Amino acid sequence: MQGMSIAVSGTEFTDTDGVDGLIEMARSAQCDAVEFWYPKNALRDGVDAALRKLDRAGLRTACVSTPSQLYGTGEADSVALLHEAIALAARTGSNRVNTYFGHAPLVDDERAIEAYAGALAPVLDLAATENVVIVLENEFDAFGWDPAGSDISRRPAALAALFARVDSPWFGLNFDAANFLCAAVSAARDALPLLLPWVRYAHVKDVRRASVAETPRDGWIRYTDHGRAYDTAPLGTGELDWPELIGSLATAGYDGHLTLEPHCVPSILLTETARAAAYLREMIKVHAPSHR
Repeated sequence: MQGMSIAVSGTEFTDTDGVDGLIEMARSAQCDAVEFWYPKNALRDGVDAALRKLDRAGLRTACVSTPSQLYGTGEADSVALLHEAIALAARTGSNRVNTYFGHAPLVDDERAIEAYAGALAPVLDLAATENVVIVLENEFDAFGWDPAGSDISRRPAALAALFARVDSPWFGLNFDAANFLCAAVSAARDALPLLLPWVRYAHVKDVRRASVAETPRDGWIRYTDHGRAYDTAPLGTGELDWPELIGSLATAGYDGHLTLEPHCVPSILLTETARAAAYLREMIKVHAPSHR
């Protein structure tokens, strides 16, 4: 068993940042892998130059992440983007492409599952030929785009039904425990036990519930989901039970990346990434000892 390893995410940077900050972030975490956000992380320097920088820094690509969604509007553009990302994942050897579900005006999980499975089928055909796994990240309504709550990825049972419906080795879950908490779901009790068979990738950050009236802690980000407020927090200080989550992943044999995305302001990003990586390594050491 290779064991779980740490990566850092390019989602923390803007369209004009390139990969220089991502390289610094990886150094602060003392890790050798990054989640490459496409096209965002390539917009400044271009794909070839960005990948050369990462290669010179000794960094591998853990996953190619995209702002794509196959349910609701923008399906055609997302299919094209996923095709590009699959080619990029194959080129870099990452063999993972991250995507999102999408949303509609009404909640209809059965219809949504069928529509998504249909849209995904040709994408998976290409993924299979390139030996790339498409990972769907569970989400909450972070940006106010889904007031109805139609995104099935916020509901573990519906998400499990989707994976069972698609039933493909080229499709799995990007498990984001904090996103489940922000969707008012217990990640450790109600999400991970049900979804473990499909976990192929994982995001790591911490959050805690907050009062809408109170001011977020300096340096951290406030999200709301259907009137509920959540603040990002230093890893290990929020509400998520990371010892239990890491232990459950280890017991299930997960040996992929745990990708840090602190979601804090740039001025503390490197410090908090270093702190989060140290905390996560300790969690792996204690709660997944065979993964050391």
